Amino acid sequence: MKFFAVLTGLTLLIVIGLTGCGSAETPLPAQPSATATEVSMVTNPEQATAEATEVVPTFTPTPTPQPTATNTPVSTATPTLQPPPTFTTTPEPEPVAQVAESSTTVINVRAGPGTNYPVVEQLEPGEEAIVTGENEAEDWWQVDLDPAPEAEVIGWVYAELVVLTGDEADIPLAEAPAPPPPPTPDPGAVAEAETNEDETDGDEPTTPEELVDKLRCGKDFCVTYQAMVPIWENGGCIGNHSIYVTVLEGPPPGRPMDGVVIGDTFGNIEVASGDKGPGTAEVTLWMNSMSLKVKRDIGGTEYTSEESFSFTSHDELIPAEVLAANGYCGGNVEECRVRQNQNQVCRGHYSWKVTFHKFD
Repeated sequence: MKFFAVLTGLTLLIVIGLTGCGSAETPLPAQPSATATEVSMVTNPEQATAEATEVVPTFTPTPTPQPTATNTPVSTATPTLQPPPTFTTTPEPEPVAQVAESSTTVINVRAGPGTNYPVVEQLEPGEEAIVTGENEAEDWWQVDLDPAPEAEVIGWVYAELVVLTGDEADIPLAEAPAPPPPPTPDPGAVAEAETNEDETDGDEPTTPEELVDKLRCGKDFCVTYQAMVPIWENGGCIGNHSIYVTVLEGPPPGRPMDGVVIGDTFGNIEVASGDKGPGTAEVTLWMNSMSLKVKRDIGGTEYTSEESFSFTSHDELIPAEVLAANGYCGGNVEECRVRQNQNQVCRGHYSWKVTFHKFD
């Protein structure tokens, strides 16, 4: 036993010596020290078994790190206020009164809303003026003929004679000027008319036979009546421009005769009696002059006829005496002559009547 113990000691010394002689630059790795359990197992196996049975290692799981809630800072910046959107509206065009391009007459512009006001200007076909107001009856437009502030020219036009463009609802009510005083008839014209009546009183036929003899013209149809329509029957200076035709047959006063074709001497116009009522017809005059006569019946039978005088809508071609006698220019002949030279009577708006009579 002693020998074995000595041998074991020597072995340990040699090992220690070798360890000490190792290189200082390269240290040997540290040897793990034996645990109590390992020693016990070497020195006392039974005790080690018992301890191993009693000692149960406890494993504690490593907790999984939980994410830490982070408070996201809320922005406290003051919001920038945006200006409200700006809407650009296109202004409505000003109302405009225009004479139709197809019109064949000029339109009178008057000092007020009525034919009793004097004419201050005229608009040609296609011309226009800005509408600045209307009268209470809404049948006359107040117009500005020259919108320049330094040259404003205000007048009135009859609504039915022009074409309105723009919003009618925005036209304001305009104050109309005071109407002019009624004109005084020319004493000379009145005296002349009375003299003519006195001169013809003794020449009037007293029986139908005398009347027929006086009216006969040697043709199938004779003109027994032709005259201008007075201004108060024609609707004033904004009135009509027509020739109203009546056809009669038989002894005076005669009876209406339909189916008779009447035309102008140039051969441009034809109408038939009965179109506008028993024995009547109508020819539109426009800006024109014409004479009428009977041509035939609608069955083709030709007639001879007396011709009417020339009906016209040009005031310069109408005698001033005729205009005044029918109420134009306030019945003043001289006033009519002055206005005729300035185209300021009722240019284009004159109507006439004519009667054709067949006695046999």
